[in-house]
Amino acid sequence: MSKGRILVVDDEPDIVHSLTLRLGAAGYQVVSAMDGLGATKCAIEHKPDLIILDIGMPAGNGHVVVERLRHIGATSHIPVIYLTARTGEDDYRRAREGGVAKYITKPFEATVLLAAVEDQLERTRQAT
Repeated sequence: MSKGRILVVDDEPDIVHSLTLRLGAAGYQVVSAMDGLGATKCAIEHKPDLIILDIGMPAGNGHVVVERLRHIGATSHIPVIYLTARTGEDDYRRAREGGVAKYITKPFEATVLLAAVEDQLERTRQAT
């Protein structure tokens, strides 16, 4: 039985592949998208329990995706974890303002990301 559905969004195929394998091995069902537009479509179609999202992508960066998702009733509640190489203060500020649950910078430790995923999904379960 799946521990939850996670949408992984990154324009780097190696990262998407790696996260899909690691999250799948941890018991999660994984769907993926390679850009901002695909992220929005996947979130609406698959209704994930959590989204792992890069900021710097074509066809809508992560900030744009979060803004779009927050304005769609079916996706407004989905928690987002940023996984990005960006470390600028403006990106951190926009993440806070957008209600992003966690901000993890690349390069990253898989154990840190998995712990963040499990923690956020547990918080979501407790809130419902």
